[in-house]
Amino acid sequence: MGALAVTCASGGKTLAAPQNEKTSVVELFSSQSCSLCPPAHRILQQLSYRSGIVVLSFPVNYWDYLGWKDTLARQEYGERQRNYAALLTKGEVFTPLAVVNGMRNCVGSDLAEIETAIKSTSTSLASQSVPLSVRREDGNLHIEVGDSAAPSRHRSGKLWVATVLRSRSEKIGAGDNAGQMVTYTNVVRRLTDAGDWQGAPASYSLPLDALSKDGDMLVVFLQTGKLGPILAATLVDISFNGN
Repeated sequence: MGALAVTCASGGKTLAAPQNEKTSVVELFSSQSCSLCPPAHRILQQLSYRSGIVVLSFPVNYWDYLGWKDTLARQEYGERQRNYAALLTKGEVFTPLAVVNGMRNCVGSDLAEIETAIKSTSTSLASQSVPLSVRREDGNLHIEVGDSAAPSRHRSGKLWVATVLRSRSEKIGAGDNAGQMVTYTNVVRRLTDAGDWQGAPASYSLPLDALSKDGDMLVVFLQTGKLGPILAATLVDISFNGN
């Protein structure tokens, strides 16, 4: 999918990963009021330990009316899921939902289905590599995105920067999961639009203090169209002192 780079926590040095390394992105949409969501989070944590997979947790709030307000949910994450649903599930919205590489939707508590989706979408995207590198320097996040691959039909997209907490545990006070402690992996605290990409090499720069401090890592990813295939992704340790 993309040639990856990981930025050192200090200085501006960039460590490039092997050019042929493939990365899959798994997004999990969940709610603290959903009885199947705790198992889905355990699966997401398991996937996060695997090489070549980047996971993101997007808590949604549309089940809050059931009697428990999700403590981490954001309105815009539900909107992101609804936009995916319009493309992938004929408008059907449910939790837990996993979206793999922006291309396939799965039941988030079904590991076998997610693994099958990772394999099939990675194969589909194998010839559509886009180089992506990131470095942290002088208080700014500098991102370089390369050319669209020759056989690729993708000539436009958007660069996203997600500020995440690697791990966050929340105790649920009511509803189907009352009393349970749920551990989130790479829970998104802010999703920043870093700019458009037109299929050609492009550079982006964002002041780090403009990103949410409520996190300790960034996930930078290039997504085609408004919500299409994800062509590249990388993790960046920013060592923010968030909560």
